[in-house]
Amino acid sequence: MGNNTFADRIKKLRTDKNLTLDGLAKELNINKSRIGMWENNGTVPRDDVLIQLSKYFNVSIDYLLGNEKMEDKEPDSERLQYLQRGLGKLDEGRLEKAEKMLSVMFDDIFENGEEDDDGI
Repeated sequence: MGNNTFADRIKKLRTDKNLTLDGLAKELNINKSRIGMWENNGTVPRDDVLIQLSKYFNVSIDYLLGNEKMEDKEPDSERLQYLQRGLGKLDEGRLEKAEKMLSVMFDDIFENGEEDDDGI
């Protein structure tokens, strides 16, 4: 019997990144049929592959296996969800560039972790 939570979470993480089975297989350098087994049968991969998945999707292995929820990691605001989805689609170089830009903006907006007087 497979791990249905693992199957659901892998599929959701993949589709949230707008990846096909082929696309994820190429990203992870594994066979597409293995991903199909994860998503359809709940087959849990070896530890080294779980670590790779965890790093790729930026989630814990406990989350992948169903031992931890991620509700607290989902932004409440639709605007934040939109930004998060957009950032999730960037390749590593563009994500790093976006991070630097946001860091400069946040440094300008926030001083010592507090909001400016105008509430921004």
